[in-house]
Amino acid sequence: MELVLAFVLLVTFALLGVIVNHLLTIRYAWNIPSYPAKIPFLGHAMMFSGKNTERAFRTMARVFNTNQRMTKLLLGPIPAVLIHHPDLLQKVLTNAELYDKPFLYDLMKLGRGLITERNGLYWKQTRKAVNPAFSMKILGGFVPIFDSRAKVLVERLKPLADGVTDLNLLQYVAQCTLEMIFSTTMGCHLHVRPGEKEYVYHLEQIQSSLGERMLNVEKQLDALYRFSASYRREMKSRVICDAFTDKIIQERRARLAGEKNNNEVSEKNLDSLEQHLKSNIFLDEILNYRQEGVPLEDQEVSEHLRTMMAAGNETSALTTCYVCLFLAQNPEIQDKVVSEMREIFHSPSVELNTESLKQLLYTEMVIRETLRLVPVVPFIARETGSEIELDGVHIPRGQILVMNFYSLHRRKDFWGDEPERFDPERFRPEAVRERHPYAYLPFSAGFRNCIGSRYAMNSLKTMLTRLLMAFEVRTTIKQEDMKFKFEITMKLVGAHTVQLVRREQKWAEGGGSQPGDLWTK
Repeated sequence: MELVLAFVLLVTFALLGVIVNHLLTIRYAWNIPSYPAKIPFLGHAMMFSGKNTERAFRTMARVFNTNQRMTKLLLGPIPAVLIHHPDLLQKVLTNAELYDKPFLYDLMKLGRGLITERNGLYWKQTRKAVNPAFSMKILGGFVPIFDSRAKVLVERLKPLADGVTDLNLLQYVAQCTLEMIFSTTMGCHLHVRPGEKEYVYHLEQIQSSLGERMLNVEKQLDALYRFSASYRREMKSRVICDAFTDKIIQERRARLAGEKNNNEVSEKNLDSLEQHLKSNIFLDEILNYRQEGVPLEDQEVSEHLRTMMAAGNETSALTTCYVCLFLAQNPEIQDKVVSEMREIFHSPSVELNTESLKQLLYTEMVIRETLRLVPVVPFIARETGSEIELDGVHIPRGQILVMNFYSLHRRKDFWGDEPERFDPERFRPEAVRERHPYAYLPFSAGFRNCIGSRYAMNSLKTMLTRLLMAFEVRTTIKQEDMKFKFEITMKLVGAHTVQLVRREQKWAEGGGSQPGDLWTK
């Protein structure tokens, strides 16, 4: 009996020690304003329970809707520090000790991919290894590939461009961007590979499940999540997506080793593609990368590849559709974009390249304003690797910092009294110079910024040029009716419904041409 009592006392004192140590660790949070509506012991946990991806997104937007510089949420006994002001965002994102990411990224099950890798040191090593695959020279070589797939997209849409047919633009654009990302990332032509549409569908299923899981506390525990329908949907889709990408990895590894087999994509197609690339693609960089002299296992290669696939495809496809919706809602801005394209490209048959795409200055302003209102990745988080001081508060190691770019881009103190208004003029050079550099972060910033931002901009400009040269875009969707959901990326609730009208091409006579004479409705 005495031994049992001693054991109970020992366990009690041990638990008390853990509790006291935790309370001492988080005492910094007492100095940070809290979001209201706390429940004793549970804090704000019930705000993130039982919500679908649309309601979860609205909750995150609401808790960040403040002019405060920094606030906190309490998820039971665990504080999460919410960073609101650009001054503090800059301090966090440029801190060399803040490369690490919190446990939430493990829920995505993308392992050691560039986006989800939690260990900052490993991330730095991998980022350095793949940087050559995103050099200006290689990105320039990608433009002909982007252009060829964008032209195919236009041809697919032409039969539907009668001005009255409603079509979900994302359905077509996502196929185009997937073809782009497979060609440039994996070195294969997707349009000769079966299973593409199935892959896209199951990738969306995975992201829907993950969006629910990351913003619902009860689903963050594996033991509970395994009993949910989301888990079953996610696991089924992962098997299909993994098989699709892993087959390509094996084919590419065999090709690099000089092997031949009947299951490879034809040599003719690959050689034709690589005439454009003129250098190693992303997959080759990863396959050739060695960690401490040891090449990566297929599982690690697959994790990096799936990360790049999801990031590259989603960013370009969603943003292209959002730009088209905003242009359809603002026809006078659409006309200005088309006028700029007329001045630069003089003919719809002209070949695009990086130099000509750089001249699309107003188009880029439109893209940037779209990314302000709809940043494709709206939330990110960091875990403090060492103590950091923010506004006099000393936040210790191992704490969670959360940032919300959707809300940041709507702060009236930086974006004026009408932050919801679509206005590309916000991105005139003089306006950008006057604004805080960390008030606008569509691709994050600092040390762990998005490696593919230039890739995305080139693919966006290419698709938009081809689409707008071929079609006038209309829509019945009003901006105030656009609702969003969180499925890792920021997605529209409902279809990206547009109607397309073909632009008739009018060639100037006599060999000369005036930009305004080239394309008319």
